[in-house]
Amino acid sequence: MWKVLHTMRRIFAILLSFAAVLLVPSILCAQSARQLTRRVVTPANDPRSASRAPAPKPAPTPPAPVPANTNTAVPAPPPPADPEKAKLETLKKTIEFQKKRAAEGSPSAQYELGLRYLNGDGVEKDGAAGMKLLEESAKQDYTLAKRKLDELKEKKKK
Repeated sequence: MWKVLHTMRRIFAILLSFAAVLLVPSILCAQSARQLTRRVVTPANDPRSASRAPAPKPAPTPPAPVPANTNTAVPAPPPPADPEKAKLETLKKTIEFQKKRAAEGSPSAQYELGLRYLNGDGVEKDGAAGMKLLEESAKQDYTLAKRKLDELKEKKKK
């Protein structure tokens, strides 16, 4: 019995020393988040930061010149001369896109286009077409269209 007890003590001592060897360095190396960030970024008002200031970065080198006759890239279109023309062109493209998507059955496009027809925003004002588009959108469970239809019905009652 004494031999078993002596062997168990020896095994326990070996395990304890093994655990100490593994755990002690990790405990000694543990640092708080503040200590870790202090090493990364030193505060500006810290007098010690002047001695540890990073070396100034060298000036960036200019990009290499591009050969004049490269035909691989598509040239960018010239900027429009008139900003109003650019806005009208963008509006025209937006309306075309919305008409296409509305014809495909997109409830959001139907809603947006319906509002445009009701308000005459970029298209000729047409209340019937606007209501029709809003109703189609609402049939597809589009919440904004349902709300707008309810709002319009309330206005008609008054």
